[in-house]
Amino acid sequence: MNDVHSHGTASRVGRYRCGPGMSEAPSPFRFSARWLATALALLGGVAAAPAHAAPWRLEPIAASEGVVGLQDLAFDAQGRALLSWNGALRGRVPPLFGGVASRDPSGGWQRAPDLDGVQPANAQIHLYGTTRAMLVAREARSDTSRRRLVIADGQSDGGFGPFAVLDDFVSNHWSDANAAGDAIVAWTGERSPFIRVAERTAGQAFGAPRDLAVGRNAAVSINARGERVLAWRAGTRLAARVRLAGGDWTRVVRFGHVTSIQSLRLSVLMVRNGRTVLTWGSVGRSCGVAVRDGAGRWRTRTLERRCGPTGADPRGAPVLPVADGRGATYVAWTGPTRNGRRAVKLARVGAGATNSALVLSHERGAVLDDVAGGPRRTLAVTYAAPRPTRANPFLVATFAALRLGGGAFGAADRLTPPSVAGTRGSRVAFHPLTGEPIVAVPYLVGFNVAVGAAVGPPAPASAP
Repeated sequence: MNDVHSHGTASRVGRYRCGPGMSEAPSPFRFSARWLATALALLGGVAAAPAHAAPWRLEPIAASEGVVGLQDLAFDAQGRALLSWNGALRGRVPPLFGGVASRDPSGGWQRAPDLDGVQPANAQIHLYGTTRAMLVAREARSDTSRRRLVIADGQSDGGFGPFAVLDDFVSNHWSDANAAGDAIVAWTGERSPFIRVAERTAGQAFGAPRDLAVGRNAAVSINARGERVLAWRAGTRLAARVRLAGGDWTRVVRFGHVTSIQSLRLSVLMVRNGRTVLTWGSVGRSCGVAVRDGAGRWRTRTLERRCGPTGADPRGAPVLPVADGRGATYVAWTGPTRNGRRAVKLARVGAGATNSALVLSHERGAVLDDVAGGPRRTLAVTYAAPRPTRANPFLVATFAALRLGGGAFGAADRLTPPSVAGTRGSRVAFHPLTGEPIVAVPYLVGFNVAVGAAVGPPAPASAP
């Protein structure tokens, strides 16, 4: 690496409901049940689970048809999961909607009321505390829309309260929250060159927005201690400001150099010891990583001259940062191998260096979907790859590669059986109590996409 130096006004009730027309849409439940039965029968032959681990088990999510793209999958402290997606169904009023499903801590999914009154394509949901949730989104388009950025507090079962407005005429936004409920939201506006930021301490309302940078795209992160970072592109360089717990924002620090700024996106992660990992890039162009050490110095490195695609949030970088349960930091991305084929890669990054990349996929055309860290140093990486058959040359499958207990990665497990057509864009998170990885797997139902869940083996209790 190279060393380089609320408005707060309540809107209407947001306890969301299903829109008219949902009952008229074909239910995927029967397909999901058939998919589950088929998968359970075939899984022993298609999911090559490591010898020390139990095989994956599959759970249907009823009434999930109409998925355009999966968004957030997260757990609260009691082990309840909440999954959200951007949805669209012909014949539904309105045809675009925000789908939500919650999972009981012991298993079993229920469809929560759809997100109403917001643009589902850019909605973000964060879980915190025992059962709490926070929604950040732009209001739905209408004749009277002021394209407001709104927030709503809710529960991890998918219900949310009234909206509070942060700003009008918002272009894009980024947000994060820690387990205590400290939160940060950044956004850009249609009428200002500034990146605005609003923050809150757990249990309190958001403070007044502040203009902290000049830019059009950004990323934010907040760690368990309440420390936070705002990162953005400043011309052909990267820039960041950091706020330590109880302190004020530092001055702007510029570092690194980006050779291509077209469609450049950022993602950032601040872990509990204060280390910060910033990833940057765009598909088909260069991508890389920058790491901030304890002394506040940033070190940057280009990972690929031509970065591959990812099924993650298109507002973020194609390189995904992640930390395991011990705070070790990694990055995952799609890139070429030495023989020129596309593969999913993972590398550990620290304050002084980036380790050699580990290739996790062995299927041609693999594309990274998501990555997550869990307890006892576990890591999970999900990806999609074409698995053509004579009957269906366009078949796509979802795979998951696991590192259990800080050991080596095992062979990736195929999560979609041969009879099921998957799609890109899976999401993964770890159950906080059992340590099991949960993967939301999108798959085709006729001409629409639904979602099911795959539950993997927990890390061994004796893992370091």
